[in-house]
Amino acid sequence: MVIGELMIPVMNAALVTGVAFVLPIALRDKHLPWTIAAASVAVSLSLEPGRLAALCVAPWLLLTIRSGVLALLTRTTWLAMAAGFAGTAALALITSRLEVTLFDIHEPIVKLTALHFTYAGAGTLTLALRVHEARRSMFTLATLVLVFIAPPVVATGFITRLWPAQVGGAVLMSLGVYFTAGLQLRDLREEKDARLKALWLISCVAPVIAMVLGVAWAAAQYWPSIPALTVPDMVPTHGALNAFGFVLCGHLAWWLAFTRRQG
Repeated sequence: MVIGELMIPVMNAALVTGVAFVLPIALRDKHLPWTIAAASVAVSLSLEPGRLAALCVAPWLLLTIRSGVLALLTRTTWLAMAAGFAGTAALALITSRLEVTLFDIHEPIVKLTALHFTYAGAGTLTLALRVHEARRSMFTLATLVLVFIAPPVVATGFITRLWPAQVGGAVLMSLGVYFTAGLQLRDLREEKDARLKALWLISCVAPVIAMVLGVAWAAAQYWPSIPALTVPDMVPTHGALNAFGFVLCGHLAWWLAFTRRQG
């Protein structure tokens, strides 16, 4: 199988995994409602595009609204922002399932927008938040802000097709991811539990090459001489490394560490 042929299966697996595991941990919510929403997303992805497929994404959207409202009521602003990213991801998937074209952006970019706002948006922002809460400093706060502004800048680049936004956003996102991964190295060095150590190691190492691929792809849209992978090849490489490696493993490590302390 050519690597590009893995694009759709990897995208679908990442979307279901994001709703089932990443978002409830990231938004510090109960898992059962998100598991149900993930099952509904899986059904949506198995159906032909249309209203029913879009309707199956609704539980995801409703959960993000609830999480955002609860975060605002408890004045946890960063979690509210992460819920906003997760809601944007759900709306992007609804748009994809309805086959609606906005801003002249077509598939698979619309569906990939759902993935990016799930992982590069909500997932990465809340990883940076975990690090900031663990050891507050001006640097961890700056990393948090950087990770927050990068996804909207990238999205602006796709809409406006201006290279400073698209390439600049990719660079900002890369820096935010690298800083977050680097800050997690302290937890990796101090951790004694082999499971957590392995998860943090994967989370720290996965984005090293992945983000280079992301910046190269963004730059190649404006300077074709720059070598870059195609979109079908980017999903099983850049996308999988960041989604399953950096974000999922990072959140699982923080969640296991938290549950261990509570126990």
